[in-house]
Amino acid sequence: MKYLFEENQRFTQWWLWVILLSFPIISFGPFDENPINWYHVLIGLGIPLLFYTFQLRIKVSVDGLHYQFFPFHFKSHTIKIEDIEKFKAIEYSPMKEYGGWGIKFGFKGKAYNVSGNKGVKVFLKNNTNIMFGSQRHNEFGKALKKIKKQ
Repeated sequence: MKYLFEENQRFTQWWLWVILLSFPIISFGPFDENPINWYHVLIGLGIPLLFYTFQLRIKVSVDGLHYQFFPFHFKSHTIKIEDIEKFKAIEYSPMKEYGGWGIKFGFKGKAYNVSGNKGVKVFLKNNTNIMFGSQRHNEFGKALKKIKKQ
């Protein structure tokens, strides 16, 4: 399948990684006579590794918009182009509008975002909307516009 647009995103916020990478250090606990709790160390190593696997994949083809937020989605979800009412490339406030990054549900609809403050808001014919965070939101919008015209 040929894609007009493809983007893979990961969590890249420096402050998030400072916090996440502090977990393995903290998990060793105080350096005294007490033995190390190895399950704390495993959890401390596991949390950053888990975040490293998180990936938002967005693709646009003639069939529609395909998205996958791994590891929450093991396979790609598709929104057919005929189900899309309209869309808009936007700048938004992830914290104010959706409560942060990740998969978010709220009064403004559903959001899939991992970093930044740009994205494409897709309005569906069933009166729901989904906001997809994108570092290349203008290209993403142009690809949707191109397949919508076909």
